[in-house]
Amino acid sequence: MAFKPIADAISKNRFAIQAKTLRNHVFYKIFESRGRASGRLLAKQLRDAKASRVCITIAFNTPWVIDALTKAWEMRPPGMTLVVVDNSDRIDARKTIARICETRGVPYLALPMRVEKHLSRSHGTAITWAFHNIVRHLKPELFGFIDHDCFPVEPFDIPSRLEGKAVYGRRAYGTENHVYKAQPGDRHWNLWAGYCFYRFAAVADRKLNFDPRLNLGLDTGGANWAILYSKLDEADVCVATLEQRPMAIAGAIGHHEVIDGAFFHLAGVSYPDRPGYHHRTAEHREMLRDYVWNTYLGGPAGQTVSDF
Repeated sequence: MAFKPIADAISKNRFAIQAKTLRNHVFYKIFESRGRASGRLLAKQLRDAKASRVCITIAFNTPWVIDALTKAWEMRPPGMTLVVVDNSDRIDARKTIARICETRGVPYLALPMRVEKHLSRSHGTAITWAFHNIVRHLKPELFGFIDHDCFPVEPFDIPSRLEGKAVYGRRAYGTENHVYKAQPGDRHWNLWAGYCFYRFAAVADRKLNFDPRLNLGLDTGGANWAILYSKLDEADVCVATLEQRPMAIAGAIGHHEVIDGAFFHLAGVSYPDRPGYHHRTAEHREMLRDYVWNTYLGGPAGQTVSDF
């Protein structure tokens, strides 16, 4: 503990931040170069299928969540073609998720396997890979990204939110964390990477980067503040609403997020061992799954897998 103030001071140092950013960029470029052919092939398949409005979700180790998301999309399609890009680091999870997507007719692509301990960076680089290796070759009218545990539960049309806009999504501002303390009047913001949508023509000349920028207090997608968001007029942005709603499980009342009154966000189901999610035992995750299916998806009869 005696060394923590020193470590924090180093982490806030401008040169240390630049060195880490350069290191991460090098590692990302190596990662991006792998599997490019599969990304282009998927883009061609989507183009041949005339998919011009595409929503990509990044899967990570939780087949039952992809089962629920693909079922929800089937029941209440929000005007975009769902695509699953698999960033799981477990082979068994990849096999099960691929089987779910095949059963439901959802386009699927497995990312190259890698080791990345930083959860936000792992998610961000997966999205960045998908943008550069799939979206840029597809050149759709509209595209976006949604968390795998963010399900459409009410009729909704995402494209209508992008009419006359460059971007649409849930806005997140810089917040206090271990490398950055938000100041009054801060204007740094990004669209939360779990719910963000774009008009391709508005970003075609931008090298989007969905890495976090913790020096600005911005999580996954924060690198796009400098690349895109800081250059937009307010009229170019459609901001989604966010509300907390109660959720009763096993006699306990918790809360979940609802975006624009139509998307139920469970949050954190991939990380049962992550600080703050230690209470999510296998039994608790089973209750969460049953709650989602019984409340929104017509009961467990529609499930294709029981794997967690």
